[in-house]
Amino acid sequence: MAETVEPVGPGSHDEELIALLERVSNAGRWGPDDELGTLNYITPGKRVQAAALVQLGEVLSLSYPLVTGDADHAHVERRMLYNMVRHPVLGTPPAASDHLAMEVHQQGVTHLDCVSHVGGWDGRVYNGRRFHEVATQEGLAFGSISAQREGIVSRGVLLDVAAAAGVEWLPPTHEIAPADLDAAERLAGVLVSSGDVVVIRAGMDAREAALGPDPLLSGPGPAAAEWLHEREVAVYTGDAPEHITPVAARILGRMPVADEEEGQVAGSAFPLPFHQIAIPAMGLVLLDHARVEELALRCRGLQRYEFLFMAAPLVLPGGSGSPVNPLAVF
Repeated sequence: MAETVEPVGPGSHDEELIALLERVSNAGRWGPDDELGTLNYITPGKRVQAAALVQLGEVLSLSYPLVTGDADHAHVERRMLYNMVRHPVLGTPPAASDHLAMEVHQQGVTHLDCVSHVGGWDGRVYNGRRFHEVATQEGLAFGSISAQREGIVSRGVLLDVAAAAGVEWLPPTHEIAPADLDAAERLAGVLVSSGDVVVIRAGMDAREAALGPDPLLSGPGPAAAEWLHEREVAVYTGDAPEHITPVAARILGRMPVADEEEGQVAGSAFPLPFHQIAIPAMGLVLLDHARVEELALRCRGLQRYEFLFMAAPLVLPGGSGSPVNPLAVF
């Protein structure tokens, strides 16, 4: 059993977030033992409709390459395994293999989160279970990534929030709100509907290419989570996994913690509000760190912002997430 961690008490401005969390809660919606969360919105009929969007046979990968090696920015510890010796009788051919080790939820790794990946302000995960009860030495006892083993096959919709705002990229301090999503929806000429995979473009890759990396990041805020709830979105992904404030940047290791800040309380029980509301309350499946610039260019060229979306995790019992290679098919 994992060590029990006491919930963080709400800060002076958290009452609205707690009320929002209760409004968007899907606890019990699909039964007390449900582990799929918002993937329940993807019905067989939705998959059939999504498959009908394939007209050109073109496929785009939305995954970032995994960086290997010993560098500080490497994602994966990798050791190559070669068989160079030919068996004198069997004639075994030369062969190559890989030994890999990685932390799934690190920055820049395209990955799926399970519905028990993050707990809420009260220490509970999706469907009302307590985090310390599902977190065992053998893995997550409830809501692990293996529940998503049938994969995600649905309609993907690109919402180019930056283009809808008339800019190449959003400033890192910008919190994506419902008005931004409405404007991007109008630009796309589609209505987000139940079971969709919403792919957001904030233009973060374009900004980094032009100006260099920034520890802060534009991304969805709590109100955007409620918008996704109202539309019954199955999966949220894109280049903006969370609105990264200075507090969030320190938690995620994007900014150092100053000596005088050690031990200080952030003043809120929601330092990562989008993840802390979307996952434990809604059971919203998040696919963090998708590469979307090429997708956006293709959508603009085709004047078509909907496509077949497919992704599937590794079947890792008890796992908190999985690296994936999401695909957009036109």
